[in-house]
Amino acid sequence: MSEAERGVLVVGDTTVDLYPVGDGSLASGSRFEWHVGGTATNVARWVAALGGDAALVTNVGSDSAGETAASHLDESPVDTEGVAHVDATTPLTLHVPTADGDRWDAWVRGSCYGFTPPEDPASLVAPYDWLHLEGVTLPPTVNRSAVRRLAAAASDAGTRVAFDLNGRTNQWESPEAYRTALGEVLPHCALVFAGTDDLAVAGVDPTPAGLVDRLPADHSGTAFLTDGASETVGLRLRDGTVVERAAASPPSVSVATTAGAGDAFAGAVLAARRRGVSELGDLVAIGNEAGAAAVTTVEPFAPAVAAVVAERLDDS
Repeated sequence: MSEAERGVLVVGDTTVDLYPVGDGSLASGSRFEWHVGGTATNVARWVAALGGDAALVTNVGSDSAGETAASHLDESPVDTEGVAHVDATTPLTLHVPTADGDRWDAWVRGSCYGFTPPEDPASLVAPYDWLHLEGVTLPPTVNRSAVRRLAAAASDAGTRVAFDLNGRTNQWESPEAYRTALGEVLPHCALVFAGTDDLAVAGVDPTPAGLVDRLPADHSGTAFLTDGASETVGLRLRDGTVVERAAASPPSVSVATTAGAGDAFAGAVLAARRRGVSELGDLVAIGNEAGAAAVTTVEPFAPAVAAVVAERLDDS
């Protein structure tokens, strides 16, 4: 990717995700399929699959899982120059189907989870139109200070910042701690992605009004609130006031797992923005289309599924 072509810089995590084969039950001798995942990695691949230029900054481990993940990413259309090979284990996650939906068990302590902070954040972000950051790397034990510096550097450089809240209960000691950390990043963001579950982790009313209350009082930008198969709401704000609202439900599909739905939504919206799509209703529809497609397969990112979405977008 030449400097002139650089579009979206995605910074965050890479994981190796395990899925039980069959009915999803775990027992001695259970078989698993694995896929390269991670919220940031999924977003970058969706951006690239839908025609955007995407570069990824993340860590991969020095073990065989990390080497395999790195090779997998190198074969993708994502620019992997920023992928750091770290002398540590690769973070693993296990998908555990439950009666209430999906649960994920994760092994990240002592691993390379997250990304390696750049020595000069301003030089890293300046060539790009967009910087996309992920809330899963926001905890102090991961990359909190680096996320904050990158957001501020991008804002100063004129690079627009996109941020996915991605709140996980097990990453925060309290809702207040999570809200405080969000308050350090959200003032820099032109594009915000949130799920109702993220707002619940923050102890905030999981509604569009609750999301607006988390944004700075004078915020100008675009925000999306997703709620699984329920209605997605897009909001455009100017100086803290909602000046436009669009809402639509995602297409009805057969769900294999909800893994990667939010990442697909964010990647599709970023790709659409790079293609010049600005109408709020169109962005909601594009995000919903990608998110719904993502849940039809256990893979957090399936190239064949993304190709179908790309074709539909080209025809629209």
